[in-house]
Amino acid sequence: MSETVTKSEPLVSKCRRANGKKGLIPIVVGIIILVAIIAFLVVTIFISPTKGSAWSGVFLTNGRTYFGHIVKQNSQTVVLQDVYYLQVQQPPLNEEGVDTQPQITLVNISNDFHNPESEMQISRAHILYVQKLKKDSQVVTTIKQLSEE
Repeated sequence: MSETVTKSEPLVSKCRRANGKKGLIPIVVGIIILVAIIAFLVVTIFISPTKGSAWSGVFLTNGRTYFGHIVKQNSQTVVLQDVYYLQVQQPPLNEEGVDTQPQITLVNISNDFHNPESEMQISRAHILYVQKLKKDSQVVTTIKQLSEE
């Protein structure tokens, strides 16, 4: 009886190499996803417009609207500087008993009774939407006039 021995790689070795390549793909995909998440977080949390940026209107769920510069925002809050809001004053009835037009004025929040700084942190949960205002909008024009006084 003669035994013929041939050199061949063991079956176990071939399986390990094939599984090694298959195991590398999920790791690479995981690293790519992790890098994408980190990049997204850096952009949304740390990069924000500067104070000289466009004016924005922030419309809240309670019906109030604030105008100012969005200087920082993240998934939780929006920070607004140079904050103004609309104040509506209903004048008394005239002599004929007819309602007159309400007077709408734009007020800087720092002029309020409690004398706050002109910066607000607004919870995103209370924001309906945000709009950028055009440079020639009536609100922006009025704010510029008020700041010159």
